[in-house]
Amino acid sequence: MPYLATAFLILLMLIPAAPAAAQASSEVYVKGMRNPYRWSFDRQTGDIYVGDVGGINEEIDYLPAASARGANLGWNCFSGNSVQTGCTPSAPYFPPTYQYPSSPDVVIGGYTVRDPSLPSFAGQYLFGRFDSGAIMKLGPHAAPPVVDTGLDIASVSGFGEDGVGHLYATSLAGDVYRLGEIGGTLTKTPIDSLNQPVSISAAPGVTNELFIAEKPGRLMRWTPSGTTEALDIRTLVEDGGEQGLLSVAVSPDYATSHRIFIFYVDNGGDLQLDELRYGTRTPVLTIQHDQADNHNGGQLLFGPDNALYLSTGDGGTQGDPEGDAQNPNSPLGKILRIHVGVEPPPGGGPANDMSAPVVFAPRRQRVLRRRAVIVYVRCSEDCTLKVGGTLLIANRRFLLPRVRAALVGGRRARIPVRLRPRERQRLRRALWRHRHPRVTLRLRASDAEGNRSPLVRRSVRVRR
Repeated sequence: MPYLATAFLILLMLIPAAPAAAQASSEVYVKGMRNPYRWSFDRQTGDIYVGDVGGINEEIDYLPAASARGANLGWNCFSGNSVQTGCTPSAPYFPPTYQYPSSPDVVIGGYTVRDPSLPSFAGQYLFGRFDSGAIMKLGPHAAPPVVDTGLDIASVSGFGEDGVGHLYATSLAGDVYRLGEIGGTLTKTPIDSLNQPVSISAAPGVTNELFIAEKPGRLMRWTPSGTTEALDIRTLVEDGGEQGLLSVAVSPDYATSHRIFIFYVDNGGDLQLDELRYGTRTPVLTIQHDQADNHNGGQLLFGPDNALYLSTGDGGTQGDPEGDAQNPNSPLGKILRIHVGVEPPPGGGPANDMSAPVVFAPRRQRVLRRRAVIVYVRCSEDCTLKVGGTLLIANRRFLLPRVRAALVGGRRARIPVRLRPRERQRLRRALWRHRHPRVTLRLRASDAEGNRSPLVRRSVRVRR
């Protein structure tokens, strides 16, 4: 027997251990939030809407798709438009589009309506107020005035869309509702009763299968024929107060990969992102959060570019004295963009759709004094810009050097197209002879996926 035991131990040592799951690479996409428990993409435009649970104010923030990356929503310098600590948030800072005083009626961020069964609300933004259960609406881009829809959902805990944009809402009291309308009035129809449902997701194009997260730690699969349990991790989840299994997101490639992602607070108080595939759970990302049990954030969503996005709270200590929300090196108080290996859609999706660069070039410039033609340009997303130009003197054309520049999406850049000594000499002579030289600029941008914008032309008259 001792020989058998020794041999068995040697055999165990020879068997390779299962590799630990590598931490996924993530990018800070939006910063400066207190507790972005619920937020969303506009499925038509890729714009982002954030419901940030406030200190002084509850707020709704609107971020155009072209300007979202790198945006700063101001916490902990501001709570809404009210000064919180007196610091200055780094640019680009986006103030809230709507706010109201904080109270137990905390904001539950919702969705811009693209539900074909809600024509009276098309393009409007719906959100909830937790304590009263009131479902409110704002105009396009979350513009006030705010209007009470007259619909109440007790302890509203979240909103979700199925694969074609039908809207749903969950209640901590247990009900899951499909939203509808009758004669322009918003309605709710219960589709199931569960244990503290908080999040809903579905695969693209799918309307007859929903995955619903229960706060205590179960993931449920709903179909019109009934609801079954897809996963039970209640022994791994800490679900007191604001903690729990907070969100579920079905991968855009679910039809072939069967991947689902879940976000929860583990027994150590840390934030945990896991991947599920054919019933196997694999850790993807862990974020330390054991300094407090609140402000966990809570929303997982796949974006128009098929990347996974996750919102995190500021860490939970009152007022964020550590400054995590403003710290670009901290994952707390952020929306993170996480690479999970899903191919981007053809054309990059709404958020990455390359439109023509926005160009401004003064029509009259002192080109000779600057030894360059100046163009101000902004791409709708991160892009590579190519600029060329032609100097026109009488009937002669002189090609200017080509310029290639990498631009950050949504930010204006100043690009000089410099003249060579030969062009400067001929330009000086033309101006001395009172000719009227011109410069024609040509610009074209391309994104990371290789999409190219149309060719943009601009004409500049050269002054002395």
